[in-house]
This record gives sequence, structure tokens and C-alpha cells, in this order.
Amino acid sequence: MKKYMSILLVMLLFVGLLLGGCSGNNGQKQEEQQQTQQEEQQAEVGTLVGEFQGLADGHSVEITVEGEPQVFQFFDEDMVAVFETMETGTELQFDVQTDAETEVKTIVKLYDEPAQG
Repeated sequence: MKKYMSILLVMLLFVGLLLGGCSGNNGQKQEEQQQTQQEEQQAEVGTLVGEFQGLADGHSVEITVEGEPQVFQFFDEDMVAVFETMETGTELQFDVQTDAETEVKTIVKLYDEPAQG
């Protein structure tokens, strides 16, 4: 009977260690998710209207906003097709997310037509 209880106790301790190890990873994942959410909240999002100048490379576009040419990044594959067919001088409206830490500007949304007025 003592041998049976000892085996049972060892098994319970083993299961407890396994479960404890799993919860440690969950805690780390939760911390990473919270950090990602905080970083996203730190990024500013705004709507701009500008004049398309051309693609700078495969993921960057030059747009003149308020008389100043600026370079914006984009990572949406659908935007590539739109920008590749767009003519220089086309007016467009877009949402841009600016990373508070690096000040990198990324286009997150293109509107079908620029706002009137």
C-alpha cells in the first residue's frame, strides 16, 4: 500500500510540474500580446490627401502631401496593384499609421476616391 501511495504521489507531482510549465509559457505569451497591443496603441493613425508621384520601391510610394513630397510604406499586396496602375498626379486619400518611436509612416488603407471639400 505504501508503494502504491508513493507511486501515486510521484505521478501527481510530475503532472503538477507539467501543468506548471505550461502555464509559464502562457504567461509569457500574454506578456508578448500585451506588449504588441501597447505598441499598436502607440502608433498614430491619421487620414491624409495627397498627389501620387510614383513607387519608390516594392513597398514604398512617394506622395506629395500639403506641397511636400513624402515617402510612405505599404505592405498590402492589393495596394501594389493599385499603385502600379495609378498615373502620376492622381489625387488620393489614405489612412497612414505613424510609429511613435521610429516615425515610419505606413499606409493602412486606401480610399476609392478622395474626400470632397
